[in-house]
Amino acid sequence: MSGTLVINGVPDSIRHDGWWLACSHADAPGVSGTQEKIRPKKVGRRHSIAIIVLLLMVILADWLFWGHSLGISVALFALALSVAILAMKPSGATPREWVIALAFATTCNLPVVEQFQMLSLFFAGIGIVVLVVWVSYGRIVKWWQALWTITRVSTVGATLLPIGLVDDVKEVQATARLKQHLKALILPLAVGLMFLLLLALANPILERFLDQLARLEFLTTEHALRIFFWVVVASVVWPYLNLSESWLGPVASTPKFKSIHLPRLASLVSAESVRNSLFLFNILFFVQTVMDIGVLTGGMSLPDGMTYARYAHRGAYPLLATALLAGVFAITTHQMIGESRFLKSLLLLWLGQNLFLVFTAAFRLNLYVEAYNLTYLRVGAFVWMGLVFVGLILTVAQITRAYSVGWLVRSNLAVLMGTLYLCSFVNFAWVIADYNLHHSNTIGRLDTRYVCGLGELALPAILEHHRATGESVCNGYQRQMPVHSPINNWRDWGFREWRLQVYLAAELQEQVIDARPYSHR
Repeated sequence: MSGTLVINGVPDSIRHDGWWLACSHADAPGVSGTQEKIRPKKVGRRHSIAIIVLLLMVILADWLFWGHSLGISVALFALALSVAILAMKPSGATPREWVIALAFATTCNLPVVEQFQMLSLFFAGIGIVVLVVWVSYGRIVKWWQALWTITRVSTVGATLLPIGLVDDVKEVQATARLKQHLKALILPLAVGLMFLLLLALANPILERFLDQLARLEFLTTEHALRIFFWVVVASVVWPYLNLSESWLGPVASTPKFKSIHLPRLASLVSAESVRNSLFLFNILFFVQTVMDIGVLTGGMSLPDGMTYARYAHRGAYPLLATALLAGVFAITTHQMIGESRFLKSLLLLWLGQNLFLVFTAAFRLNLYVEAYNLTYLRVGAFVWMGLVFVGLILTVAQITRAYSVGWLVRSNLAVLMGTLYLCSFVNFAWVIADYNLHHSNTIGRLDTRYVCGLGELALPAILEHHRATGESVCNGYQRQMPVHSPINNWRDWGFREWRLQVYLAAELQEQVIDARPYSHR
C-alpha cells in the first residue's frame, strides 16, 4: 500500500475550482494563458505610448533648437519634458500631483524666461532632477541619492534606447516571417516601379516632381549632423520616459563609514582643548574688533604708506575666511562643550565677534568700492559675505536650540539656493554700470573700458548717463559702445532682452540721442 489517500467521486466543479490549492499561478488550468496575456498587453501599450511621446519630444527639440539660438526654447522644452515624465509615471499622477509638479517646474524655469544663462540653466536642471527622483521613488530623497539617480539616468539610461534597438533588430532578423514579408514586397515594388515610369511619361507634372526628387542631395554633412542630433536627443530623453526600478535600481542606501580612531588626535581635541581655544580665540578677536573700530571711526591711524583703500581691500577677504573657519570650528566642537553654560557662552561670544568681523569686512569692501568702483567680483563678494553672515546666525540658532547638523546644512543650502534664484533675475551689468557712472562724478575716477565692456545689458545705464551729462563714455580707442543684437526669432526670446529692445526702440523714437552709434547689427 502506498499510503496515499484517494477519494473518488469528487465533483468536477470542485476539482477545477480548487486548482489554486495545489499548483502555482503559472500552472493554473484555464487561467495561465489569460494571466500571461494581460501583463504583456499593458507593457506593450505603455511601450507604444512611450515611443509616441519620444517621437514628439524629438520633433519638438528639432523645431526649437536646430539652427536656432537658445532662449525661451530651453524653458519650453524643459516644461514639455516635465509633462512627459509625469504622463509616463508608472503609478500615474493625481490631479493634485499634476498641479504641484507643474507649478514647481514652472518656478524652476522662470529664470530661463528672464534670461538664458548658466545660472538659469542650473535651476531648470534642478527642476528636472527633483521631478525624476519623485517619479522614480515617490518621495524626495537626500541630495547624494538624487545625485546618484540623475547620474545613473545620464549614463546607464542614455544606453537604453540603442541597446533596445539592437535587441529588437536581432529579434526581428531571427524570425522567418521577415523573409516571407520581404519576398511578398518584390512583386508589387517591381510592377509599381514600371507603372510609375509609364505614368511619368504621360504626366509632365509627375515627371517634373521625380526629376526634382532625383536632384536632391541626400546625406549631406548637414543632414548627417541633424540625424545625429535626433539620435542624441532620443537617447537622452528615452530614460526619462521609462523611469522604473528594473534598470534604475532601488534608491541608494546610506553609505557607512568606518570610524578611524586616532589616539593622538583625540588627546589634542578634547573638552579641555576646546575650552582653552575659546579663551584664546575670544582674546584675539576682541583685539581685532577694537582695532577695527578704532581705524574705522578715525581713532587710530594707519601705518605709513597704507591707504584706506588698500586697508579695505587687504582686510575684506581674510576676515571672510576667518568667519568661515570659525563656523566650521563651532560646528565640529560644540558637542564637546556638553552642559557647561560658561563654555557655551564663550562659544556664542566668539561667534558674535565673528558676526561683527563679517560686518567690518563688508564695510571695508564698501570703502574699497567707493574708491575703485564696482565690478562683478566685488558684487559677488558682497553676496558671499551676506551668505556667511546668515550662516553664522544659523549656527548660533543650531547651538542654542540644539538642532542637528543636518538641519544646519539644509538651512544653509536653502538660503544659498534662494539667493542664487533671486540673483538670476538681477541685471548685474546694469547695476555695475549705473553705480560706476553715477559714482564717477564724486571720485573723479571711471574705468570706461570696463563699463563699456559690460555688454548690451548695460546700455540703459550708459544712455541715461549720456542724456544727463552729454558725455559719451564709450566713443574712443578700445571703448566701443555695446551693440545690441535684436531678437530675430521667438525661440531665443528672453524677458530681459525684450525689455532692452523696447527701451532702445523708445529711445530712438524720441530722438534723444543719435541713433547711428546704437544701431542694430
